[in-house]
Amino acid sequence: MCGLCGIVAFGRPPETEVATAMARELDHRGPDGKGLLVDSGVAFAFRRLAIIDLSEAGMQPFASEDGSRSLMHNGEIYNYRELRRELEAHGHRFRSATDTEVILRAYEEWGERCVERFNGMWAFALWDGSRQTLFCSRDRFGVKPFYYRYANGRFVFASELKAFRADPHTQLAPNLRAVREYVEQGYADHTDETFFSGIVKLPPAHSLTLDERGLHVQRYWALAPCDAVQGDPAEQVRELFVDSVRLRLRSDVPLGTCLSGGIDSSAITCAVDLLLRTEAEHAKPVGERQKTFTAFFEEPGFDERPYARAVVEQTHAEPHWVSFDAQELVETLPQIVESQDEPFGSTSIVAQWYVMRAARAAGMTVMLDGQGADEVLAGYHGYFGPYFADLLTQRRFAELRRELGAYRSLHGASAATTAVALARPFLPERVRRIARARTKGSAALLHPSLRALPPVAEQNGAPYGDRLRRQLHLILTRRGLPELLRYEDRNSMAHSLEARVPFLDYRLVELLFSLEGSELIERGRTKAVLRRAVGDLLPPIVRDRVDKLGFVTPEAAWLRGRLGELAADAVASQSFRERGFVAAPAAVERLHRHRRGELDAGFELWRALNVELWARAFI
Repeated sequence: MCGLCGIVAFGRPPETEVATAMARELDHRGPDGKGLLVDSGVAFAFRRLAIIDLSEAGMQPFASEDGSRSLMHNGEIYNYRELRRELEAHGHRFRSATDTEVILRAYEEWGERCVERFNGMWAFALWDGSRQTLFCSRDRFGVKPFYYRYANGRFVFASELKAFRADPHTQLAPNLRAVREYVEQGYADHTDETFFSGIVKLPPAHSLTLDERGLHVQRYWALAPCDAVQGDPAEQVRELFVDSVRLRLRSDVPLGTCLSGGIDSSAITCAVDLLLRTEAEHAKPVGERQKTFTAFFEEPGFDERPYARAVVEQTHAEPHWVSFDAQELVETLPQIVESQDEPFGSTSIVAQWYVMRAARAAGMTVMLDGQGADEVLAGYHGYFGPYFADLLTQRRFAELRRELGAYRSLHGASAATTAVALARPFLPERVRRIARARTKGSAALLHPSLRALPPVAEQNGAPYGDRLRRQLHLILTRRGLPELLRYEDRNSMAHSLEARVPFLDYRLVELLFSLEGSELIERGRTKAVLRRAVGDLLPPIVRDRVDKLGFVTPEAAWLRGRLGELAADAVASQSFRERGFVAAPAAVERLHRHRRGELDAGFELWRALNVELWARAFI
């Protein structure tokens, strides 16, 4: 895990000073070393967080033996050992034990299609001086970030948006369409645009080439329908899941686990414990005892310690309990807003920031996390509606009656709630947007100047016929996971930590997308196949859970206390009134009613506050 940035402008002097200044904004991403590459029209700067091969041999930019190619790499190629053996059989010789060198040799052997062989998370920039070509790539799900601005023949890129503050040619102006989507709909990271006008993301599963002819972006991988699996899906899910965890234990530095008490993080913790007991050689970075880190709050409904304790007791892990209150949140909020670069959805992201801080203080450098499981295993309650709609359109009426009954029984859903869940998938997206904004109260908060902007054009390009998998694909690739992965990266790297997500091994994702909906949702329970796959590893209290929390916070209560005081000052400020993002009178009124207990308006009020704090920090 590292930080990288650079400028490429053919036929111009290298902008070494600018690249160096940009890299200083990324110091937190790489405290273990720095590097610089200067060539005609090219300036790269790098910050290293050493994970694999801690020696000087792993420093970057990593150059080929003849010096014609140089690589900067952020992330991990988990199957680097297997690829190295294959490359050695082709005659390649290695001078380090890094996965970075494997990328460079793979490019030399297989060209730009080398990325199709990688299993991992990555964002890299490779300067091929022999071809006068820049080749960049981002992993299949966008776990690792890559931002760029291309204007007037000048290409500037970085691991984080804050690095662009050091570029005198980039003005950080707000992208008003992104602001509108965030304030009104709560969306972020759902397109290739950012909150800064003119700066975009390299999309996940895409590579980029730049030469004197121009810029070209191309997809190298996509989910596609495939034949149903043969045999028991649960057995295959278990095999691939455990292997994914096994691969993500490859490290030369200490490794811990985020444990929320939910099924996903508990499954990872229990899989690590299984490997500690049965394949100790693969789990050396874990140490003699696995170290877990859990956020908790004393408020009723926000304390998952009973579930996390059950996992800790079963695995004999060393637990670390992390908590904070509204006062601490207000004090650290400027740091967190700065680390995130863009507005974020709720204060639950802050809980993850505190967990990562505690992990670093405890000596960890790598953390495993359960991100991605909800998106590939239908873990959110919003997936029930598309599944019900599939059963209805497929005329599977007996199954539909059974599932509707289980849904109402297990989740306490009223008849009206159940009817809405069944009807929503049949509504046009335009109608859902209007309904979402009005029922959540965010429509009134949107500043009049933003209401005239057209909504961001967003297409679900899922190649699936059933509604459940189309929704899974949408959340995985656009409207959910990309946002969460940004939070994950910034929260971990703010503390010089590498976060790894076993549920996003592409082999596992492809398998899960090949399953029938009934393997994911069964009798009112989500993640059915995972419960069967690792049920014997999980404590029953966790395996049989039907509620969902994660690292949640008592946000609504905080907005009636100290956080509410901060919000009141913000919405009453001149900058808030003149910003043109949020309608100030509506925000003042809604916050006042929320603090008096007349309504519960946590999420939309948080967005109104957060977008103002972000603008003060960056605009």
